[in-house]
Amino acid sequence: MTHNFAFAQQTENEPLRVPSEDDIVITAERYVPRPTFLELSYESFQSFFVTAKYRDVNESAQVEQNLVRKIKFRFPIILKDRLNLIGGFGYRHEQFKFEKQSDPDFPLFVRFEDKPLKQIAFKLYFKKDLQKDHFLYIYLQSSLNSDVPTFDDLSDQLKLSLTTIYGKNISPHKSIGYGISFGYDFGRPAIYPVFILNNNFNLNWGYELLLPKKAQIRYSPNNSNHFYTGVEVQGASYHLRNEVLQDFSKLEFRRSSIRALFTYEREVYDWIWVGLKIGYRYPINIYISEPRKRRRDALILLDANGAPYLRFSIFLVPPKVLIDKAKSSF
Repeated sequence: MTHNFAFAQQTENEPLRVPSEDDIVITAERYVPRPTFLELSYESFQSFFVTAKYRDVNESAQVEQNLVRKIKFRFPIILKDRLNLIGGFGYRHEQFKFEKQSDPDFPLFVRFEDKPLKQIAFKLYFKKDLQKDHFLYIYLQSSLNSDVPTFDDLSDQLKLSLTTIYGKNISPHKSIGYGISFGYDFGRPAIYPVFILNNNFNLNWGYELLLPKKAQIRYSPNNSNHFYTGVEVQGASYHLRNEVLQDFSKLEFRRSSIRALFTYEREVYDWIWVGLKIGYRYPINIYISEPRKRRRDALILLDANGAPYLRFSIFLVPPKVLIDKAKSSF
């Protein structure tokens, strides 16, 4: 393993300086994950009960099957010493199957029975290193969220998310930043402040905070195995084109949840990795409303039980030879 710290040196005008133990720890390399450029994942939730309130009627059902399939692809656009621009595409497909419906003809259960919600997304990741170890980070996502995504009615289907962070690299393995974010993490569109703190504080351990959205701790016994545990907030909004309620031609399905998770990622062969995630999802906000309406104007309010889930992923990372070449080029 190579180290980045300078060895003891002496010049005519400077005294001999021997690196301290703290200097060595701060600058030494870490066991950290490599970036992912392609990921395929399959996620399944244990059955759970859901209650729907529409006007003065309460209906319930058991969600026997809730499956999520995802594809993510990222590619470099600009890779320079002080400027990175990465693009990405994503596809998400989620479907439901119900049992034990109190009313099998209730419109919500009929509409969502084995009819998927889909997301087609384009993403941009921008990072610019500034003076005095400061940096600017921008994340932009533009996606079509609908049960039937098309290029018609883009204003209703198109969902934008934007995060801007101004931060500082305190050391080679620690950074801090503040910013602002707009998105659907809480189900409805919202603007909120964000705080980041990333710290790989020794060879094996590190943590990543992106508050209020995510917090996780990582343990890496070596470069081929990584363990994570943490919590995160996830949310989305979908435009419903198929009829749910006869009196409304356009509706929005909005939801958000808190997830506790444990993840294990392992190298299979250099650039091929697999991941297994076990977690628990607790819904905090689910409703159907007209577009651009808030929860208090919801037409259908939903209450769902928490549920454990399992996700299996296979993903591709840059080969080690490319990572080593990139390190030596800077």
